[in-house]
Amino acid sequence: MMFSLRNSLLVFGLVWIAGCSQQTSDGVLTMDVSRADFKVDIPATGELEASQSTSVNVPTGLRGPQSLAWILDNFSRVKAGDVVARMDPTRENYRLKMEQFDFDKLTFDSQMQTEKDKTISQTLSTGTRVTSEEKELAERFFSEDERVYTKIEIIDQMRNQDYLVAKMYYFDWGLDQHGDQAAAEQELIKLRQKGHSAKINRYENNLNQMEIIAPHDGLFVYQAGWDGSFPVVGDMMWSGFSIGLLPDTSVMQAKLFVQESEAAGLALGKTATVYLDAYPDKPFTGKVTQVDALAKPKEKDSPVNYFQFTISLDKTLVAIMQPGRQVKAQVHLLNLQDVLTVPNQALFQKDGQYWVYLKTSAGFIKQAVTPGRRSLNRTVITDGLKQGDVIALTTPPKRSRV
Repeated sequence: MMFSLRNSLLVFGLVWIAGCSQQTSDGVLTMDVSRADFKVDIPATGELEASQSTSVNVPTGLRGPQSLAWILDNFSRVKAGDVVARMDPTRENYRLKMEQFDFDKLTFDSQMQTEKDKTISQTLSTGTRVTSEEKELAERFFSEDERVYTKIEIIDQMRNQDYLVAKMYYFDWGLDQHGDQAAAEQELIKLRQKGHSAKINRYENNLNQMEIIAPHDGLFVYQAGWDGSFPVVGDMMWSGFSIGLLPDTSVMQAKLFVQESEAAGLALGKTATVYLDAYPDKPFTGKVTQVDALAKPKEKDSPVNYFQFTISLDKTLVAIMQPGRQVKAQVHLLNLQDVLTVPNQALFQKDGQYWVYLKTSAGFIKQAVTPGRRSLNRTVITDGLKQGDVIALTTPPKRSRV
């Protein structure tokens, strides 16, 4: 029912052998040119998916990477508001407690600093009062009478007054400076608390968004990552990361892959026939609506590259077409009726000129031809040959050419 490209090559090979005659006399392998239908299909494999789906994402308000602790089984029916996945809160709880501890510690530091500032202020105020009283007594009992005091004692009294004046200035300056310093230290503590408070709010916000909720009723289907793997417990998740889909199963399409070496001719608008693996006797038709620009491996570290493309199906049978069901497809590149074709190995070209080596009674001659559509192994000849002509499959030796 469906043939891969390799099977097609095998069939063409058998046709060549059947149409070739062994020329033991000149050692040239030939074939008879005949008319036949020319069909070229690209084989592909893949799975069904919904044309329209709602993405189920990690909450956008979640900050930082989070570890996936639990996820609902693939292809589970859900209702709006159901929890489909849950993050591990252990790390966020630990961070929250540590930030709260640091915040509370700063609160105690602020209280201790306040008491310390009060003690220093009281000490400076007491020093100011005592010095003021000493200064007043020194001024009251100061005397310059040399009959009572010697000159040295008079000088000591004057120096003592100067000292008390300087001491008063010092205490006044200390009170002003200490007030500014105390205010600055309290502001620094508040600033540090503000930083811890912001982190506390972030961790509390994260803990409030550890659950991923289904936005509406539907069938929950895992969303493959960039490397083709599905989410599993232990994976790291980021804000906005898609872990699944809620597909609209009323309109389905086929997501398919074809090897890079077999994708020649794949283009938008090509018709295709799709078969469900579970229902191989039910063909469905569709058209290619999307083709990736670059080939990439389906599995991580795989050396084989594939083009991914999408086929829009002409109809959807909801009863049997479910997301994830495996399918095979044939993309129809060519379907020409009653045409002449030759193997690509028998067609030669140089400077835009094409020719084959046509066998005549005198030997092989260089016959100019006009090529048409072609596949990986055959080319349609629109002019220059007719049915029944015999051509060489390889370059004939010079002794066999005219």
